[in-house]
Amino acid sequence: MTFLSTVQAYLGFSRPTDSVAERYIAAILNVHHALSQLPSLDPSPEVNSLFSELVALCIQTPDELVTTTILSDDRIDRILPHLRQLCSEGESQLEAYWAKKVAACETEHEVVSKPHTVTSALKMLRQFTYYSNYVDLTRLELNMILALSIDPPRSFAFIGSGPLPLSSICIADSLARESGDKALVHNIDNRHPAIEQSSEMCRTLGVHAECLRFQCAEATAAEGLEEYDVVYLASLVGTTQTQKTDIISNLVKRMRPGALLVVRTAHSLRSLLYPLINVSTEIAAGDAERLVMMHPYNHLVNSVVICQIKSGITRHEDE
Repeated sequence: MTFLSTVQAYLGFSRPTDSVAERYIAAILNVHHALSQLPSLDPSPEVNSLFSELVALCIQTPDELVTTTILSDDRIDRILPHLRQLCSEGESQLEAYWAKKVAACETEHEVVSKPHTVTSALKMLRQFTYYSNYVDLTRLELNMILALSIDPPRSFAFIGSGPLPLSSICIADSLARESGDKALVHNIDNRHPAIEQSSEMCRTLGVHAECLRFQCAEATAAEGLEEYDVVYLASLVGTTQTQKTDIISNLVKRMRPGALLVVRTAHSLRSLLYPLINVSTEIAAGDAERLVMMHPYNHLVNSVVICQIKSGITRHEDE
């Protein structure tokens, strides 16, 4: 017996995997406990530090056996719904905070069309904590979308855009730089405050967000999805696998044949932050063909599934 195995046996671990997994589990439980004790998840040094610690844990890539051990642990299973709820609330609070900061760049003495107003707002937006992550993720997604498309898409719907529609801004900006043409991005969220905050922020950004439109609606009630070349489903839309299954099935039946559905999800330890989707059962029972599934192993959090809507399926425009 080696020295390492002797120590592991003394600590009660039968395999090296148990020791590594237990350290992850303890860290995740500690962060969850600390977040649960806070009176508010509004951005603050303490809140920001805890969420940063959680994200840093979740983007680690231990081997498959360690990951399975962590995710199947009863203690993790018990806290998982609440942990995801905390993450969702924390992300919404963070986005709302930054949307207000960007919108506040406009003063009573400035007009949105003036360059210095747009510049100050854009500079503020670029200071957002995860700005570079959004830029990198949308660039990766758009490269896949363009590779799968005969013609560059010109119209997008983004469901679950939130108070800070940074993905939509990145999509419009990237396509404008790529082809010189402007792409419409229709933002949909079921929360009135999020739509109001994002609309106000985009007015302040001026030309940098002039191609964005907004609608307050549930994912299953958003109108006109058949008009768009690409429909995005944000990772926070649908808090359970059952909800996501219902939403995806609904969207597929209301999109036009040939259009692309881009679903943001998560894998491995990243699934502690966002619900997984089961691609084999949740891509609408054969109404859409899965073209690409991408799992990141760097600083990016979201996995991406891209599907194409098949022809010859029954449409439900009034659902």
